[in-house]
Amino acid sequence: ESKEFSDVKVGDEVEATVVDEENEYGEMELSFRVAGHKMVWDRMGELKKSGATMSAKVMQANKGGLMLQVDALSGFLPVSQLNPEHYPRVPGGDKSRILEHLRQFIGQELKVRVFDVVPDEEKLILSEKIVWEEEQKNILDSFKVGDSVEGVISALTPFGAFMKFGDGLEGLIHISEIVWQRIEHPKDILNMGDKVKAQIIDLNKSKIYLSLKRLIDDPWKNVKDRYKVAQVVEGTIHKVE
Repeated sequence: ESKEFSDVKVGDEVEATVVDEENEYGEMELSFRVAGHKMVWDRMGELKKSGATMSAKVMQANKGGLMLQVDALSGFLPVSQLNPEHYPRVPGGDKSRILEHLRQFIGQELKVRVFDVVPDEEKLILSEKIVWEEEQKNILDSFKVGDSVEGVISALTPFGAFMKFGDGLEGLIHISEIVWQRIEHPKDILNMGDKVKAQIIDLNKSKIYLSLKRLIDDPWKNVKDRYKVAQVVEGTIHKVE
């Protein structure tokens, strides 16, 4: 399957693995299959060491990730190692919807790197996120924590909102960083496509964390100046526990 010996000719020098020193006919038995298999795994080890990027075709999808054809091997790309643009943002982590999202990549070529290789267990783990991080490094280096950026709300989930900004970057605005008051869901405040301004509060490789509320004065700073104990106030019920 490795195609190492697909066009072998008489007189060629080749590598083969001894599988039997003497068979029933008194001959030494060799195997191209075993030798080719070892060569492929050796190449995977070299690719991991070098950090080289390669293209691999998506053959299957399951709830945990994607199966890709790498040389003569089948490699696994976990959901956690997808680049941010391909990551399935499914409300509630519905596994059937995650699988539906992943199936769209079947037949596509993805740029990946070898993340882990264990020949004895025939385990080959790939990463698309590492490739994306390297490509985005120069762009990310132009930003720092505390910078204000403008962008567009690209996704809404129960735990927060995603905002696209810059040159293909996307950051997460956690639900606790949208406004100072408590809200049930980001959609109570934001809509898809809203243009907003946010502050970068953390940069962690491919993960960018943003805040909307930190660009607004904290209402709790002067709460003691506005309100006194025993003061009667009017308000609106917004949540019942």
